[in-house]
Amino acid sequence: MLHLLYPQLADHLRVAVPALGTIDLDMAQLDYQSNEPIRYPAVYIDLEDIPWRNLGGGIQTGRALLRFTVATEVSEETHQGSEQQAAAVARLLVVQEVHAALQHFQGEGFGPLVRTSYRRDRPQHPEAWCMALGYVTEVKDEDGAKRGQLVHDVQLNAGPGVRPASVPDDEPFVLPS
Repeated sequence: MLHLLYPQLADHLRVAVPALGTIDLDMAQLDYQSNEPIRYPAVYIDLEDIPWRNLGGGIQTGRALLRFTVATEVSEETHQGSEQQAAAVARLLVVQEVHAALQHFQGEGFGPLVRTSYRRDRPQHPEAWCMALGYVTEVKDEDGAKRGQLVHDVQLNAGPGVRPASVPDDEPFVLPS
């Protein structure tokens, strides 16, 4: 399901919040040094859970829980009276811009996103202030739907009270040639 959600979400954020330097799947980039430098502000997207409900015929719907980790570099002093406080606070506004872009956004295969949580994430990160924003959305997966070929000119001799003929288990099934 993430293969359908991620491209739509990333493209939408890229247009709606042009200040974002990095938009990527969350693969713990904030937890480890990598060869690819993080361009702040950054958003990392993760699909945490989808409890599925069967609709029949292989079609399922679910309530997907998505997490968007917004990381912004804040190197300015933020204490009371600091001349850098306004600049630091301005950098933090990107979290609200991401929320404004995501709230009620919907795309192909998923309904409107609704924020469910807002919490501090990775408080010990050495260079970024990180917030995890949780959203839910209804998703539909039809990939398991039964697909078959239509057969024409076949007559079934079935009627009320007609039962299928039993086939003994010990007889091999032979495909017609």
